[in-house]
Amino acid sequence: ITSRNRELPIHPSTCAVPSFEAEKMRSSTQAIIVAVLLVCILGAAVGAKSTAKKGPRSNADRELRTRRSECERDVCQGLANEAKLTCTYRCVSPDCYEEIYAKDEIEEGEVDTERGRLFSSCFRRLHKKETEELKKKQREEKAAGRKVADSL
Repeated sequence: ITSRNRELPIHPSTCAVPSFEAEKMRSSTQAIIVAVLLVCILGAAVGAKSTAKKGPRSNADRELRTRRSECERDVCQGLANEAKLTCTYRCVSPDCYEEIYAKDEIEEGEVDTERGRLFSSCFRRLHKKETEELKKKQREEKAAGRKVADSL
């Protein structure tokens, strides 16, 4: 091999026939790349599956958080501690408050996670019922609109 009229030495690693060590290194590098890509693809699939939680429950949870923050900000603004918590629960859902907390009010310093879960469950149940009623009403109105349009 010449470059600008000079001879360059030929090194064994630049030969057309790869050595056994070079072939072994190349195949192990390819295996590592394939393994890394496989882990990335599986991780993305699992991550997308777990974060793509949609449906009635997530909508109800989002609505609960929205109502809670609006109640704390607007209605129960000047209150503190248990009075604020009681006000917030009443504001978010008076029906669920009556069902869960009315018989036994929250006491000073009390942390009742069980009743908090029951309240959330009650809210989800009522939200689902309200959503189903709204959808039914919309379907009925749409059907009535078609009947009027057909009669013209």
